[in-house]
Amino acid sequence: MRNTGAIPKNPIKYLPALAEFLAQEPRLRVVNHRSTAPIVGDAPANVSLTSYGARIATVWKTIETIGAGTVRPRRIILWLDDVAALANPPAALRRLCARGLELRYCRDYGPHKKYYPYVCEIFPDEPERTLVTADDDVFYPPGWLEELLAAHRPDEVTAFRARIRTDAPYRSWRTCATIEPSERVFATGVSGVAYPPRLLATLRQRGDQFADICPYADDFWLHYAAVATGVPIRQVRDTSVLWWAMPRTAARGLWDGAGTANDAIAEGTRRAWLPD
Repeated sequence: MRNTGAIPKNPIKYLPALAEFLAQEPRLRVVNHRSTAPIVGDAPANVSLTSYGARIATVWKTIETIGAGTVRPRRIILWLDDVAALANPPAALRRLCARGLELRYCRDYGPHKKYYPYVCEIFPDEPERTLVTADDDVFYPPGWLEELLAAHRPDEVTAFRARIRTDAPYRSWRTCATIEPSERVFATGVSGVAYPPRLLATLRQRGDQFADICPYADDFWLHYAAVATGVPIRQVRDTSVLWWAMPRTAARGLWDGAGTANDAIAEGTRRAWLPD
């Protein structure tokens, strides 16, 4: 498997990786049409993700890669605020539901949908379960969940991709190059993050205040929630990982190019959780 989390710089390695990447979607389409194998298993974690708009028609590819993992989560839950899509899901999602996927309705909380409905509705019944969040436009490799959970420690946040938070502007925060846990490690959600129950309890107690403070910046809300709760953050590897993304949905637009809006959001979120 060449989806290692880093783009090969050597052309000899890059071309086979590109070929494997291009073959990914046709292979997943065959699996989706033919497989009856469950996509859930007995790993000590649930996976939660969300999607919206046109991406609802492509999120099945991400879910297939999660369900093909060397270990599989107890539950995979896809949160949608689209009533019509829930009433009549795409055929690929219906086939996944027959293999263990759960489709659930929630209000439109933007990117916060991947965790906030979970802490409100699922966490109270499974208060000891680790939550793993995933993005809806990523091809996760087979060892993704196994590696993440192997690195995860009780009472820590664990992420495949992170930056190091400083007092400087956000755009200058360097990518994380350590596996040491710290409140300065700033997890970003794209490559997958594991959250411990103690933090989930904090998020549930705090409610949906994020809607007024950082409605489109869930990473900041989750980071300062962890800091305020005393939960350190750890990166899985000593290099940040970025898995293959779907070409049609790979553009990510939560942050402004100059970074000034990011810094205002960061400061407002910090004050909400850590008042001076």
